[in-house]
Amino acid sequence: MSNWEHQYREEASAFTSPQQLDSGILLQAKGYQPKKDIGRILSGASLSCALVTAFLMLVHPAQHLGARTPAMTQNHEIQLTTQEIAQWQPPRPEPEVKEDPWQTLRSQVSAENYVALCQEWRQQQNNIAEPVLPRELRKAAQKRCRILP
Repeated sequence: MSNWEHQYREEASAFTSPQQLDSGILLQAKGYQPKKDIGRILSGASLSCALVTAFLMLVHPAQHLGARTPAMTQNHEIQLTTQEIAQWQPPRPEPEVKEDPWQTLRSQVSAENYVALCQEWRQQQNNIAEPVLPRELRKAAQKRCRILP
């Protein structure tokens, strides 16, 4: 044992507490009680509720009185036509067909006819208020057309 450990033990043994303080701490410590285990109570309650629910689902009269969906046979096979199923679902909205205003210009560009594209692009360079060309047409115009006065 080193010197400082020896000195520490001597000093620590010299400390004493008064008898009244020791008895006061002991009485206070006896007043403490551990918390009651409420987890077991909750676990038991939830298990019993689950069992009651399962029991009611199995014994419910609807299980035995023939509660069936429409057109169900005695063999518990569902025989529904596609027309009956379609009646249960809401009709799907028809998609709106919108015409592409740039379709003629796109078809000319795909045919490698850039005259109309360059003309439209030059007009848009001069007037900002017109509708802007779509991105692929702008890129094709920047690649193929010159800016002429």
